Amino acid sequence: MGSALRTGPRFLVSRWPWRALLAVVCGGVLSALTVLGSVPVVLLGLTRSLRAALWEPMLRLHCTRLRLIDPDTAARADSRVREASAAHRLPTFRHVTYIVTTAVCGAVVFCLAALGFAVAAVLLAAPVIVRDDYFDLGPWVIDEKSQAWTAAGAGLLALLLLLVLLGAWSALEALFARSLLTPDSDRWRHEAVRIESSRSALLEAEGFERELLESELHDRVQHRLVALSMNLGLTEAQDAHGPAGRLAADAHRQVDETLSELRAVLRGFSPRVLSERGLEPALTDLAADLPLDIDIDLDTDRLPPAVEHMSYVLVAECLTNVARHTAAARVDVRGTRTASRWILNVTDDGPGGAHIVDGHGLDRLQRRLAALDGRLTVTSPPGGPTTIRMECAV
Repeated sequence: MGSALRTGPRFLVSRWPWRALLAVVCGGVLSALTVLGSVPVVLLGLTRSLRAALWEPMLRLHCTRLRLIDPDTAARADSRVREASAAHRLPTFRHVTYIVTTAVCGAVVFCLAALGFAVAAVLLAAPVIVRDDYFDLGPWVIDEKSQAWTAAGAGLLALLLLLVLLGAWSALEALFARSLLTPDSDRWRHEAVRIESSRSALLEAEGFERELLESELHDRVQHRLVALSMNLGLTEAQDAHGPAGRLAADAHRQVDETLSELRAVLRGFSPRVLSERGLEPALTDLAADLPLDIDIDLDTDRLPPAVEHMSYVLVAECLTNVARHTAAARVDVRGTRTASRWILNVTDDGPGGAHIVDGHGLDRLQRRLAALDGRLTVTSPPGGPTTIRMECAV
């Protein structure tokens, strides 16, 4: 309702003014029901069974009416009422305050709205009334046709103003309901669930795009390069000592180098063995091409795809750094899974002194790992060993 009011004049041509009007009418009816429901409480006493029997239906009715002006708050409040009823909990002070305040204010607003619409209806009917009679509205006596049409215009303006005021009242009531029926902790919990769902959806979308790109590179680009390499090899063989053969040999060499680089990119990007067989076989294939003594020990079979990919990328980055920048000869990869966490340690026997540099590989991995509710730490004292630890939720 508040969002609709902020649209300005478009509010009057939307469905929200009529929803506000219906909410006020329902508020008047609920005020009467609240009074009737309080009679047995007063007569029979504040017994636990009586309060338990009355408060849930009353709050459920209020939540149903609240759906007219704030569906999200109404849905969350109704869910809380159902949970409290299932647990046999009595109404809280917030619930009682909301019901009593809404009953009193709802009755007053209903009466004022009924009076206002009655006056607006009389003003709108002024041109019809003055044909055979006249009427007075306080000190204003209307007995001429021009005055009647002026009164009708005033009635139309009054009607529009009433609809805006009812919308404003409904928006205020929605804020009041939100503060009492869905406290801040619930709203933050709901927002946390929404963010978690969005994050999971983004990770799934990233994984799908990554697999699609890997498939395109592997099945199309690599095959075309292989076919080109074979054609160049045939050309080279046909003119081994001529200029065409030499050009073909040079091009053949460049294509082979490109294929090697593409395969290296695919291994570091998202190898097919990772998605088909899991993390440990993929790391074993990765370690086979490196001149290091690498021992891999993971105490789990399969992990969520996003966690497996991040673990693979981390180990690939660590092994590349060890091979290029240290004199280490041995690397140990250890993975442990608990009920809700995955811990991966990559330890090398190098000279130590490693750290995370802004904008470089480990820093980028650290930022990406945050999306998995994880963290990356580096322990590398002078003289070694260096341990890079990844921990995230599974």
